[in-house]
Amino acid sequence: MCNNLALAISMIGTSEAMLLGKASGMDPKVLADIMNTSTARCWSSDTYNPCPGVMEGVPSSRGYEGGFGVDLMLKDLGLATDASKLVRQPLPMAGLAQQLYALTSAHGNGHKDFGAIFEFLEKQK
Repeated sequence: MCNNLALAISMIGTSEAMLLGKASGMDPKVLADIMNTSTARCWSSDTYNPCPGVMEGVPSSRGYEGGFGVDLMLKDLGLATDASKLVRQPLPMAGLAQQLYALTSAHGNGHKDFGAIFEFLEKQK
């Protein structure tokens, strides 16, 4: 639950950074290389990058099929936010991540890999 909480948030941050770079004209592979040799490096950027075309063999390279589903991540975020209420520990980023994944699911992406948050955010222009 705690691991997936951190993972969901890092996937959203990685997606936003990749989208900003892409919209600014950067080559996503170059941006990923910069991030992965800098302080932004994380599993979401160096092992499971959500931007299509950056890595082979990951869900983003195959239309977000396979992998850990949006609805499963949403379930885990619900468990985390429920637990936070029980122990009275505010988790503002968890709440925001939960809302974003709920919107992603509501737009018909619940079966896709949780990296599809990239695709969802890209379509919000």
